[in-house]
Amino acid sequence: MSSFFRRALRLFVVLDDPATKAPESAPVATTSSSASPVASRSVPALSEEDLSKYERHFEQLFESANLPGPDYFEFWRTMDALEAHIPNEVDRMKAAFASLAVQGLDKAKLISTAVKYRDIVAQDKVNFEGAVQQKATSEIAERQREEETLRQQNDERRRQIAQLQQEIDRTEERLAQLQHEIEREKQKIEQVRRSYMAAHESMIDKINADIERFQQIL
Repeated sequence: MSSFFRRALRLFVVLDDPATKAPESAPVATTSSSASPVASRSVPALSEEDLSKYERHFEQLFESANLPGPDYFEFWRTMDALEAHIPNEVDRMKAAFASLAVQGLDKAKLISTAVKYRDIVAQDKVNFEGAVQQKATSEIAERQREEETLRQQNDERRRQIAQLQQEIDRTEERLAQLQHEIEREKQKIEQVRRSYMAAHESMIDKINADIERFQQIL
């Protein structure tokens, strides 16, 4: 047997599991010209887990806000209890109303308490949206701030990398220049060494030649 909350939810949502999409109990018949509330708006899809979660949520909400005496909530509790004995919803509705009428429930009170529970559900939506906004502020906004910080850090790192690359390029250019200068200086030194060696040999030859002539002439 489904509770009032489960039936209410399944009338206006679509389940992810196609085998469980059809509501267990059809609503009170309307004229053919009446538009379906489901057809007039976007229908969300709920998993069976979500359906059970929201069923418990609204049941606890009604329990905590239960008004004194027989009211709309007790009426649907009675409807749930009679479901196994009176399958037809219209007959079950009349029987539930008759059983609660002896406890002081009348049509005006049934409708007025239904309106109060509707207001309670509407306030629950306000509370829910406030909680969602708070969660968005505390978690999503915090992550967005972290995201922006990380982006700025990466931008700074890229700037530093670009600067380092420029310094590397300048260093490479200077290294190439130094290698050219070193090679040029090596060539100069080698040329000086060869020139000196040639001069040295010439001087040695000259001195040797003089010594030989001195020995011959003097």
